[in-house]
Amino acid sequence: MNKEKIDLKLLPTGLSDFDNTILEGGFPRYSLNIICGPPGSGKTIFTYQMLFANVSTKNKAVCFTTISEPPIKVLRYLQQLDFFDAARLKKYIKLVDIGMMLREASYVGGMMEAIDFIREQVEKKDASLVVIDSFKALTSLLDNPKAMRKFIYDLAAELTALSCTTFLVGEYAEEEIISDPVFAIADGIIILSADRKGYLRRSYLEILKMRGTGYFAGRHRFGISPSGITVYPRLKPKELPVPEKAEERSRIRTGIVGLDKMTGGGLYKASATLVSGPSGIGKTILSLQFLKEGARDGQKGLFVSFEESPGRLFSLSATCGIELDRLVKEKKIILYHISPVELCVDSFHRQIISLIEKERPERVVIDSIADISITIADPTNLKNYLLSLVSKFYELGVTSILTSELAKDEFPITSTRLSVVIDTIILLRYKEEEERMKRKISVLKMRGSDHAKEIREFEITNKGMKINES
Repeated sequence: MNKEKIDLKLLPTGLSDFDNTILEGGFPRYSLNIICGPPGSGKTIFTYQMLFANVSTKNKAVCFTTISEPPIKVLRYLQQLDFFDAARLKKYIKLVDIGMMLREASYVGGMMEAIDFIREQVEKKDASLVVIDSFKALTSLLDNPKAMRKFIYDLAAELTALSCTTFLVGEYAEEEIISDPVFAIADGIIILSADRKGYLRRSYLEILKMRGTGYFAGRHRFGISPSGITVYPRLKPKELPVPEKAEERSRIRTGIVGLDKMTGGGLYKASATLVSGPSGIGKTILSLQFLKEGARDGQKGLFVSFEESPGRLFSLSATCGIELDRLVKEKKIILYHISPVELCVDSFHRQIISLIEKERPERVVIDSIADISITIADPTNLKNYLLSLVSKFYELGVTSILTSELAKDEFPITSTRLSVVIDTIILLRYKEEEERMKRKISVLKMRGSDHAKEIREFEITNKGMKINES
């Protein structure tokens, strides 16, 4: 017997990346959700930003503030945010302070009266959205676990009967999710958290539970600015369809004759190449020649730098015969510089992908992934991040070069697990010979192609990188 799937109506949050990438459109309507996290994590901003995005004549809201934050204090801070709209607040949102009642209702009978009061306010406003902030402050008035459980269940039943979508906001620690009875009756649980790396504080959002709809599990970065909360979902590799036959892959020239010979005719289009070597060896110059060659062939390029400013790149390119300033003015190459000090990898990929989708470059250089690896210290997470980034480049038809710092005597690149996500690995090294420090290049790996196995010497000249034939 076939059963038709119930189509749950969804309530969008107004945060496009949250709705479209993390949730499958929004919260199921008539659900009861808990927004939890430590003080200052952004719970109230998240909740009210969502309310202002949804309230209307047919979708009114009642927000109950408890003994932790009175309405006047909430309003004072919300008015500083761009999404705040005084007219919509007055027309569609009712703020109710139940703090006084709760202070006098620390016994079970009084708490039941609080439920009646909540119901009356919702019915009076004809509201479909309910917020209680802070719900933990409310339940903390009940010392008896049995009484607390009864209060939570009765309140949930009342709000469900009123066909409300409810958000209970509270300063719950993650370990309380296991023991506190409120989480047992919740349809959705979202936890906001933060950690500190150096002097930077990083905020995260995670869906722990969501009945009735799928979601992108795990922690996702978000930021708080005058416009409110902006969510930066983790990169998620797109599942590509299995082709019926092998694809014919074309090659593109690198701009370095000797390297094209070593790679069997150039790099594969839409492939990812890792150029690794110590500082000053020539990784940036190789990458600039790669983009210069693309500009010559009518392929727009994008150079993303962390350490090198545009001014320094202009100076460096001028020493090896590349008129980078001219190519930038002619919009054949785009320079995008971001300080590694302020690097947020989750917002970074969002900005880069948006830029690629807008400008449509065919060649992209990331110089260097060492700055990304500092932010993502765990090797497995770094591999997964780069896999997602490279997969997105492939999906967009972009041929990419990623540079990486390598200590002078370091060799085993494959131990970093980056070889799993990279198509081609080019190694640049210094070698002392005859009391001179010489530069060496080798192709360690090229997926799906034969390549030169020998180590060759190269020089940096006023015309760029030149690889010796033998």
